[in-house]
Amino acid sequence: MREAESSQDPDGGSNDILGIAHILKAMSADMVRLVVVEARLCGHTALAMIGLTVVIALLLVGGWLFTGAALVVALTSLQTFSLPGAMLTVALAHLVFAALAFWRLRYIRRDLAFRESRASVNNLLTNAQSLFDSAGQGPQEK
Repeated sequence: MREAESSQDPDGGSNDILGIAHILKAMSADMVRLVVVEARLCGHTALAMIGLTVVIALLLVGGWLFTGAALVVALTSLQTFSLPGAMLTVALAHLVFAALAFWRLRYIRRDLAFRESRASVNNLLTNAQSLFDSAGQGPQEK
């Protein structure tokens, strides 16, 4: 009988609504805390990735320089090149590699033009404009 009385009690419904509101408030607060923690983790990870990228770049540059120096020493030990000739040969080889890398970069840069996407958007705009123009003309009177 108490169940019947509590179901007819007008305060019982408001307690349920308050309970649901409290649960939603706690859940949204938890979600906000989760977003803050994940944003902080994302920031730390991004900083670590940037730092490691700088370290890797420095190591690669150092390796490239030492490889060039070793190549100069190897060419001078062959006694076919003098020291300046070996240095110029290695510098010329580096310039050729840089030119090839620049050419490749220019070649792959074309993919950043998003030709297909731009064509699709232009097609969509053309269709929308033709629909707008046909709707704007309306029925012609005789």
